[in-house]
Amino acid sequence: MVTTAESPPKRRRREETRRRLMDSALGVFARNGYERATVDEIVREAGFSKGAFYVHFEAKEDIFWAMLEERISRQLSAFREAVDADVPVAKNLETVLRSIFALNREDPLWSALFMEFAAHASRDAKVREQLAAMYRNWRSFAIEILNAGREAGLVRRDLDVEFIASVLIAVVEGTMMQARLAADSFDLDSAIEPLSRLLAGWLEP
Repeated sequence: MVTTAESPPKRRRREETRRRLMDSALGVFARNGYERATVDEIVREAGFSKGAFYVHFEAKEDIFWAMLEERISRQLSAFREAVDADVPVAKNLETVLRSIFALNREDPLWSALFMEFAAHASRDAKVREQLAAMYRNWRSFAIEILNAGREAGLVRRDLDVEFIASVLIAVVEGTMMQARLAADSFDLDSAIEPLSRLLAGWLEP
């Protein structure tokens, strides 16, 4: 059977439909939370049929995951551009922490939605594996930066970079959790510099 490539106008329409569905989903998730959001409400707000939704996504979990992957991809690209392997570890840590915490502060909705989605993962093996893959990507990014720092002589060679990467992610997530749950007594901005120095003191030769 002969197949033809999708025409540019058709591809654009598909991309526009997918984008409108994702934008609609964000609004529905923001209003109702992840658990109470429904595909019916997402398509109604986007102005499409459920058939259009299922052309692009298998279920509610898939559209949320697509949104999360898109956001993480942008974050990692921004972090890679910001990090310089030739500058001190503390400076790089401060740069990345400021970027992460700024995103968290500017869009607190995502933080709350992610926590809800993570709770859902404990009851859904597919979602749990998706989140595990996301954390593997984060660790790979951290390992890449740590190895570059090691080659530049800025990170100790006797440390296990895979373990360090996991610890760094845990520290960042724990710090953001405190900021979300104790906003009146925990100043995220004032924590960045001392936290960077503390971690750098462990990592630097």
